[in-house]
Amino acid sequence: MLELLKTMWRGWKRFTHGINDVISVVLMTFVYVTAVAPVALGFKIARPDPIDRGLGDPRAETWAQPVAMERQDVRRAQRPW
Repeated sequence: MLELLKTMWRGWKRFTHGINDVISVVLMTFVYVTAVAPVALGFKIARPDPIDRGLGDPRAETWAQPVAMERQDVRRAQRPW
């Protein structure tokens, strides 16, 4: 009797894990199609390069952007942001 119950329990676990795999794929596909894809498409349409990753002038010695430094004094050191 105990072996029958163990076999049934293992079969039930295998069945529920299979259902879980199907549900997770369907749910994640739904979330992607309804939330992620429209936002990504909106960003592509609105501004193709929102973080300015352009490489700039290919003849330039460096691609680094110059940093605008503020005046250095005690008040600036007390306020790090």
